[in-house]
Amino acid sequence: MFRLTCVLGAVLCVALFPLLLINAGFYVDTYGVAADTGAAFMGRRASPMFLGLAVLLWMVRDLDPGPARDAVCASMVVIWAGIAITGLYELMIGTAGPLIAGAAVVELGFAVAFWRSRNQPSRIS
Repeated sequence: MFRLTCVLGAVLCVALFPLLLINAGFYVDTYGVAADTGAAFMGRRASPMFLGLAVLLWMVRDLDPGPARDAVCASMVVIWAGIAITGLYELMIGTAGPLIAGAAVVELGFAVAFWRSRNQPSRIS
């Protein structure tokens, strides 16, 4: 489960990188938030972080259970749950539109998957 979660997370992060870098305004508009220059600026600034997460997830996908894998999983739980919670908060206060709820479900799914896969044995031959 850890390997699959890492690969899927890396794919999602690789997809977000160019979207945020090239057209952050479109991404922000998707969630019903006005894409002003500040939002576009922050999206472009955040894009390398997603590429970095993709590289990290890809490179650790075959980690055996242990302290390093626990650290990666804990970090990913904080990242994905944090993104989901902030999205749901913005929905509740009326800043973001209903599409953010779908994104939050995916993000919470990643948080749960990383939480569940931290101590599972690897199935690598």
